[in-house]
Formats: sequence, structure tokens, C-alpha cells
Amino acid sequence: METLGSSEIAMKFFCYRCGKHTNHIVLAEKAIRSNPDYEDPWGEDHYFGQCAGCDAITYAISSWHEHDWNSHTGVMDSTWKTYPRADTARQSMADKHHLPGKISSIYQEVIGAMNAQLPVLAAIGLRTLIEAICRERNIAVGNLEKLIDGLATSGVLSTAQASILHGHRFLGNLAAHEVVSPKPRELIAAMEIAETVLRTIYVLPELSKQITTGKKP
Repeated sequence: METLGSSEIAMKFFCYRCGKHTNHIVLAEKAIRSNPDYEDPWGEDHYFGQCAGCDAITYAISSWHEHDWNSHTGVMDSTWKTYPRADTARQSMADKHHLPGKISSIYQEVIGAMNAQLPVLAAIGLRTLIEAICRERNIAVGNLEKLIDGLATSGVLSTAQASILHGHRFLGNLAAHEVVSPKPRELIAAMEIAETVLRTIYVLPELSKQITTGKKP
């Protein structure tokens, strides 16, 4: 946060019009805190900001719970949501029509959860999407860890990609039995890999059929 003038306070929010984090003049703000007697205290800070570059208005919410305290940095690891659009908002693949019906439905629901800024539902959807891909490709049924390994063994995923997926706690086998809210950047990274898998398995074979130059008759 920085002071622009005698009364203007600026904070960096994601600007949906600029498509990046920019300085915003804070027009109004409101702090909400849990009852002091609660065993699990929480807080929310609400802001109305105007982009210092394009004048677009953003509504931003920073929320935290007691367990978000980061002992290394000495501050709360707050979760941010911005409206009308978040920095995690994304369009579904233009070539999603090549996906099998069930997998396409799950994929689009994951996109919807991400755009609605519902990280827990998006994480559950991503796990379900990976499991659906594995089963559609007849990869041996097992826990999620074994399914991801099966994608690598079959050549669908590279070893590096499988390792990245394993590294996300919300995609881990243990996390399948827990409610885990991943960070936005984790969701984006996992979705990028999932879309790479979808394109490799379902889209590229269809596109290759359209290439006739150089093919033997």
C-alpha cells in the first residue's frame, strides 16, 4: 500500500481491463473481523478501487484465517478475490469439441469453478478430470498417485510433468481425503498441464488427420 497524495491510498489489484496487477486508488474499504471469542479467528478486508491507468473499477476481497499465519514472513498469507474478474480467469480451449463428452463436461466445470473463484471445487474437479482421462485411456485403476504415474509410463505425460502434478498437495493421494484450498497459481499450473494432456490425447490426433501434404497415399 502506498500514499499518492494527502488522502489517496493506492494498492495493487488485478485490473480486468489492463489484464495485469496495477495501482488502484482505494475509493472505499471495510474491515470485517470475527468475534474475539471465536477459537478460529478470521478476517476480511473489502476494497473498492479505481485503476490508476485505465480508471476501471475493481472490487477486491482479502480474507484470512488464523492458520494462514506465515511464521517465515511474519504476515498472513491472505487469499485474494477480485471482481468482475480474477487473474486466474481463463477461457476454455478453443478445440474442446474434440474431447469425449464426459471429459469435456468435467473440463468445462473445472473452468467454471476457477472463473467463479472456487478453488476447492476447482481442485476436486481437476482430480476428477485426471481420473476420468486415465480411465478413458484404460490406465490401471488405483489411487490418484498411481494414475498419474500411469500417464507417465504410457507416454502421455513426461516424467517432469508427472512430478509437477505429484508436487501439488491438493492433487496428492492424501489430499483426496481432505478439504484443501490450493493457491491460485497452483491451480493455474495444474490446469496448464491438464490441458496439455487433453490436447496430446484428443486434439492432436484429430488435427493430424487434416494434414495430407507429404503423407503416403
